[in-house]
Formats: sequence, C-alpha cells, structure tokens
Amino acid sequence: MEESKKKPVMMGIILVCLAVAGIITYSRHSGGGGDIDSISDAEKTWMICLNNECKAESQMGLKAYFKFVKADGSPMGPAPAMTCKECGEPSVFRAVKCQNEACGIVFKMNSVPNDHADRCPKCMQSAIEESRNARKREMAGE
Repeated sequence: MEESKKKPVMMGIILVCLAVAGIITYSRHSGGGGDIDSISDAEKTWMICLNNECKAESQMGLKAYFKFVKADGSPMGPAPAMTCKECGEPSVFRAVKCQNEACGIVFKMNSVPNDHADRCPKCMQSAIEESRNARKREMAGE
C-alpha cells in the first residue's frame, strides 16, 4: 500500500477503535446498579453498635439501610450512625461478618485502615482479596 494511503487507513482504524471503546464504556456504566428500589427486600447487611457497653450485632435489610443513609446522610460524608435498639445510643454502623469460620466476628466496615472494607481486624482475612487473587490465578491460567 502506498504511504499516502496508509495514514488515512490508520486514522480510520484508530477512530473505529475509539468509538467501540466509547460504546463499551457507555453500555457498562449506563445500565449501572440501578436505584435503591432495585435491591431485593431479602438482601441483608450486618450492623454493629460501637458503644463499648453494648456491642449489639444485628442484620437489617440492605434496601432499608440505603434508604436511611440517603435520607439522613450527607452525600459527601460518612454514613450516619443509626440509633441502637438495645442501648438507645446513636452508635450503630454497617458491619461485615468475617468469612473465616474459625473467627466469624462482626466488625465495622473499613476497620483496618487503608485496606479492603471487609478485612477482619482479628484474623486479617478478606473475602474481597481472596476473590481478586482467585481471578488473577484464573487469568494466569493456574
């Protein structure tokens, strides 16, 4: 192919690739996670009271939790505390139950600073980390 024709062909290929990348990006983000009402009523999340004299653990509907945060929280700030049904203090926050059966404690999300949200402060296990490592091994063909 002549040099004078190569440049327009290459530019065309680059433009097509950029357009395809844009379409893929848009299609993945536009279908997003939906809104709060798309969450099943059956989905639950762990909650823990951080009052040292209480430490009550419970589960609540994930949809109800997000509705509370949306109504009572600042869009840019941390999630507000809920009032504990046991001690009456505004000290209940979203939590995680450790996936390690030997541990199994319930703890506030992001208890280990600068780490995965589900990193257990007691046994240091993280289901998020394990899932990512499994995907990496799978992609590497192990």
